[in-house]
Amino acid sequence: PGVSSYINQDVDFSYIQRVAVFPFENLTSDNQAGPKVESVFLGELLEVEGIRVVAPGETRATVYSLRLPLTADLAAEEIVALGEALGVEAIFFGKIEEYGIRADSRDRANAVTASFSLAETVTGTMIWRAQVSEDGGSVWRKIFGGGSASMYDVTRGSVRDALGTLF
Repeated sequence: PGVSSYINQDVDFSYIQRVAVFPFENLTSDNQAGPKVESVFLGELLEVEGIRVVAPGETRATVYSLRLPLTADLAAEEIVALGEALGVEAIFFGKIEEYGIRADSRDRANAVTASFSLAETVTGTMIWRAQVSEDGGSVWRKIFGGGSASMYDVTRGSVRDALGTLF
């Protein structure tokens, strides 16, 4: 559990003021994991001072009008085209790799594993990436017999930890 991240040290992040969030890619068996984590991500991103976020509906409509695949692995040219169409300096992407109950020996806990990235839209280059894996179990819960933290709390903690490596 924890977070690992990459930040391109050659990038001046101060020029990034308007961003979009590309629909999150879901690699789990829960077909609503992508929208659930994306919703929490958007909520946390909106709290960052100095960053304006394009409405999700506008982003989705533009993605569909440009006929882009709904995958976080867009080509640089596609990122540039999407950035121009939305008028943003950068685009966030997300991949949900695990979402739900993680069974570890006798313990069961809600868990999230995801990767998030940010690409600038001038060249389509990735400038930040974080991978996070967390669950709702803890030593204190095991000792005192509590259950797992809620799925929302685990998701929010994961998103906050990931974004904390950037902001």
